[in-house]
Amino acid sequence: MNIMKRMKQAIALVMLVTSLLVPTSLKAQENRLKIVTSFYPMYALTKQVVGDIHQVQMINSGNGIHGFEPSVADVAAIAEADIFIYHSSILESWVKKLKQTLKDKDVRMVEASEGLDMDKVAGLEEVEAIGGMSESSMYDPHTWLDPLEVANEIQLIADQLSEIDPDHASDYQANAQAFTQEAQALVEEYQPKFEALSNKTFVTQHTAFSYLAKRFGLNQLGISGVSSDIEPGSKQLLKVNQFVEDNGVQTIFVEPNVSPKAAELVANTTGAKIETLSPLESDPQNTKTFIENLRETIETLYQGLQS
Repeated sequence: MNIMKRMKQAIALVMLVTSLLVPTSLKAQENRLKIVTSFYPMYALTKQVVGDIHQVQMINSGNGIHGFEPSVADVAAIAEADIFIYHSSILESWVKKLKQTLKDKDVRMVEASEGLDMDKVAGLEEVEAIGGMSESSMYDPHTWLDPLEVANEIQLIADQLSEIDPDHASDYQANAQAFTQEAQALVEEYQPKFEALSNKTFVTQHTAFSYLAKRFGLNQLGISGVSSDIEPGSKQLLKVNQFVEDNGVQTIFVEPNVSPKAAELVANTTGAKIETLSPLESDPQNTKTFIENLRETIETLYQGLQS
């Protein structure tokens, strides 16, 4: 009887605790923001800001953002969100149409790069004439590869989240500040390393590293334009071959999940070696922080320039 009595008491206790926890759990879920982001850098930065306070969804978990168009399911997810965070109207040009589609929805649209000056990529005028590229396509959107530029982006994200969720504003601001300190430390660590290099010129598969190059006083030539989807013509390949030989370039950097065919043609002609350098447009593993991934990219570039 004592055993049965204790079991009944235990069951009653479990039921009581459950009844107390369920409303709290439901309330917590109700207070959670629905946050949707466009692709990996925006997801990683937003996740760094919110921590475990809210869940963050990424609509594009594929191999990159160039040429990406949101699906019907993606648009539906954004329509149900409290806030949608994307990088820029240059990179996600489809956002302009999306805003019209969702004009009656109460979704805050946040452009993380707002206020940043996008650099026009030199030498693309000929590519524009041939490929019919739009004016916006002539600008390099990859600001997230510069530690200090991306720190500005995470601060903007934190400010926007603080406005719609003031109860957690102090957490958002603290997390953004911690990120900024790491970013500044990264620049302070690598600035003297790059300054000491005798060769500061490198060639990449596409022109994704302009801001990173500018931050550390380097020179970049992209085999194709700002989009990895562009295939260079024979005239461009001849130009790259000459550039590699004239500047003593030893390494040509290619990207994960993108065909290295053009880079291999240049390497075979010039004798340069091939190395992989990620522009951090995606992170299939999603096991490291954004700063950790950015450090790996910077270190890979540094090692390639040393050889």
